Amino acid sequence: MEYTQIFADREVREEFLDRFEEIRDAVATSSEGLESIGALEGLLDVDRAADAVKAMAEGTWRGDESGLEAIVRQFGRPVYLVRRNTFATVADAPDHKAESLVVAARVKAARRRLEGVIPSVGRVDLRNHDLEWVGTAWVVAEGLAVTNRHVAQQFAKRGRGGFRFRASPLAQVHAYIDWRHEHGRTQESRFKVTEVVWIEPDSSPCDAALLRIAPTSENGESLPPPIELSKGKDGLTVGRWVGVIGYPYIGKYDDPQDRKRIFNGIFQCKRLAPGQVISFDGNRWFHHDATTLGGNSGSVVVDLDTGRALGLHFQGIPGKRNYAVPAPDVARLVRQRAS
Repeated sequence: MEYTQIFADREVREEFLDRFEEIRDAVATSSEGLESIGALEGLLDVDRAADAVKAMAEGTWRGDESGLEAIVRQFGRPVYLVRRNTFATVADAPDHKAESLVVAARVKAARRRLEGVIPSVGRVDLRNHDLEWVGTAWVVAEGLAVTNRHVAQQFAKRGRGGFRFRASPLAQVHAYIDWRHEHGRTQESRFKVTEVVWIEPDSSPCDAALLRIAPTSENGESLPPPIELSKGKDGLTVGRWVGVIGYPYIGKYDDPQDRKRIFNGIFQCKRLAPGQVISFDGNRWFHHDATTLGGNSGSVVVDLDTGRALGLHFQGIPGKRNYAVPAPDVARLVRQRAS
């Protein structure tokens, strides 16, 4: 991840330095954190941390201070478990002392808007396939879900006159979207993917696919409502606070220590990760710095101020940045391919 945006926020920067020793010790002593306090004591005090924070904010940080990056990631970019279509932050669980109260307050201020979005984000499950599930999807229009191209390609491919589901050696593959998969809950809300409407070609910078979903679940539930897309470039500015909602899972490029510290060994369930828009890659993509893992492919990137989708997350590069397709490109795909 890039650290510039975290400490460009004055309140977050001041909180980090005010609480530095508490945060450092909480990371060092946790069973999911560094091996011992000795890994940090003597290497990091508040004065040295202040110098490093200044360098991060100015973009001159070179990552040469032992242990500091681990603290910053857990403090400024935590992930929250989603349960019963809501979430609990560090402000609700004070034993999580390594996380930022300022960031938590910003997310809690958007609770009503986020709770309107969370039910419409689901996990893409498979049957008759080597993989149990392959990523995240969300309702983008009536009866229609959006996910990533590379997610849909796991279970579908182009055929004559359109797209078709792949076949395993014994049977045809089936895809479902389950809007639950919350930690500690066994309840399901599984809707069948009835049609692969469109998969963007590999040459397209828009890593997206559209899936038609059954109107009712296996248990007779109604489909969740679509998530409203942000119009034009509204809200898509550097520094904008976002929430990424999806299903993080272990990826081959993820930092194992990050997985232990930040995710506490809990994967494959719905999560909310706060972050900010940090930069743009021309008009093709925007970058954000929320904490993600492999299963987040297809996650929605939500504007905390409006509750609208700013984009479709499709890739994360550990230690650098995340990539997302802007909402206008998703909207254009829906207009062109789902009519």
